[in-house]
Amino acid sequence: MATSAAGADDARNKTVTGYPVEPGQFAAGYPAAGAYPYVAPPPPPHANTYRPMGPSPYYAPQPTGPIAPNRPTLLCRLLIAAVAVFAIMSLVFFIAWLALRPRLPEFRVESASVFPLNATGSQLTATWDLTLLANNPNHKLRIYYDSIQASLFYGHHSQLATTSLPPFVLTKRNQTRVGFKLATVGEYVGNYVAKGISDERDRGSVRFALGVFASVRFRSGLFQSRPRVLQVFCERVDFGFAQKNGTGTLTGQSSPCVVDL
Repeated sequence: MATSAAGADDARNKTVTGYPVEPGQFAAGYPAAGAYPYVAPPPPPHANTYRPMGPSPYYAPQPTGPIAPNRPTLLCRLLIAAVAVFAIMSLVFFIAWLALRPRLPEFRVESASVFPLNATGSQLTATWDLTLLANNPNHKLRIYYDSIQASLFYGHHSQLATTSLPPFVLTKRNQTRVGFKLATVGEYVGNYVAKGISDERDRGSVRFALGVFASVRFRSGLFQSRPRVLQVFCERVDFGFAQKNGTGTLTGQSSPCVVDL
């Protein structure tokens, strides 16, 4: 009985090669029921794959030859050369400046007079005649004075008159006298200034101040400095009035003027 049952099972599970296939049997070349299926082959390349919309990415062409190093342009070379020349010239002039040891010029008001000096109300009428003594203490440098302007002040801020002076040259260890006039006729100066001048004149002495501004150059042989602004301030120019006619003259000897460069 057991033998016949086993034979029946073998008959149902055996592999057949023809069709149709009876229940419990499977055709040759196919896996039995419940067996692991074959691995599916990979899809063909680019088959049903997602492609983003839009333009395709750009790829720059790769250089085929050797890469040349960056070289400075012509403008950069000219700039470097100009900076180098400027630095060398500045150094040469600085050494020459130290070797020559320039000294500031010296100034003093040598003589001065005023006539007439009338301060009425808020107006002023006067003519000043001054002589300025300029001295060059340098042994190796000449001084060239250009664009000279002289101004007369009352106090420290009230400018009364101004004029331009002709250029001149001071040679080594030399001095020169520069004469000039300043005038004002019926000019408005304000009540405070006019009253101060009138009161000082009645007391016998009026103090004014002289300012001189010039563009100067120092020169020795091939060396020449760049133009610089020279400022001269003579703060004590006193005029004495011995008479009532409004004529005043410089009293005593004026102190040296302050010089700044």
